[in-house]
Amino acid sequence: MYIIWPQPSYTTFVLFYFGLGSILLKWVIFEIIDRLHKRLRLKTVAKELEESDMRIHEVAKDKYPAQERQVAANGASSINLELGLKEIENGVSTMANMVETAVERSLEGLRGRDMRLARKIVEDDRKLDEKEFAIREDCMQVITTSSPKVDHLRRIVAVLGIVTELERMGDYAEGIANVTLMIGEERALALPTEVPLMASRGIEMLRDGVESFLERDVAKAKNVCKLDDEVDALYDRTFRELLVSMIQEPEGITQATRLMWAAHNLERFADRVTNICEWVVFDVSGVMVDIGASKY
Repeated sequence: MYIIWPQPSYTTFVLFYFGLGSILLKWVIFEIIDRLHKRLRLKTVAKELEESDMRIHEVAKDKYPAQERQVAANGASSINLELGLKEIENGVSTMANMVETAVERSLEGLRGRDMRLARKIVEDDRKLDEKEFAIREDCMQVITTSSPKVDHLRRIVAVLGIVTELERMGDYAEGIANVTLMIGEERALALPTEVPLMASRGIEMLRDGVESFLERDVAKAKNVCKLDDEVDALYDRTFRELLVSMIQEPEGITQATRLMWAAHNLERFADRVTNICEWVVFDVSGVMVDIGASKY
């Protein structure tokens, strides 16, 4: 103070230190309030995370019954090769329809914050797993009882690869349902418009990819893979929109992050379709090629 006023009056002296003290006091008070607010927010977030974990565990604990599936291909009766392959193809088509339904319903549950539907999707994922096991058993029976030729074996190997991809795609639908369960009754953020578009495009890719497998259409399979770029672009836009939302509304970071998970599941869903299309190429040509590499 004495640098500014070499000989300040008593009034100036009092006002200067009173003003300085007020500023320091306000800074201390604001700092204390800010820290208390952060602690309260951390406790709130921790509680939200704990409650979301409990909702997921409650659904998951009864997902699988306490029983094992037995694969008994040895000693199976001989079956007609063509009929056996046709049955396997029908199984793949059925499983793809199940996956499509799961994804559609998972988006419906997310948009409507429908907890009951989300729980149903998680529980029904077991049916997809069972369908995968059944198709694998059918493949084993055809191999062990029908003496398939090389082209038939390629078909069976392709089926085994495809059902693996379909099972993982079903897991992505379950993951989106889990996002709904984690969000629970929180104040809902607006779902980016790109997310339903990603789901719609991914389902379209799945339909065309399975058709290319059933028709052995390599050109169609390669065209399906090209559509993955559109899904990637939609995911980029979703990521940016949610990132901006986090900056503008920090209190919504947790929920925005979960919506990012849902969007990423849909992006990976489309990637799995490209993997299916690569199995189509293998089925027809016997050569594995990378025609649908994702940038993520």
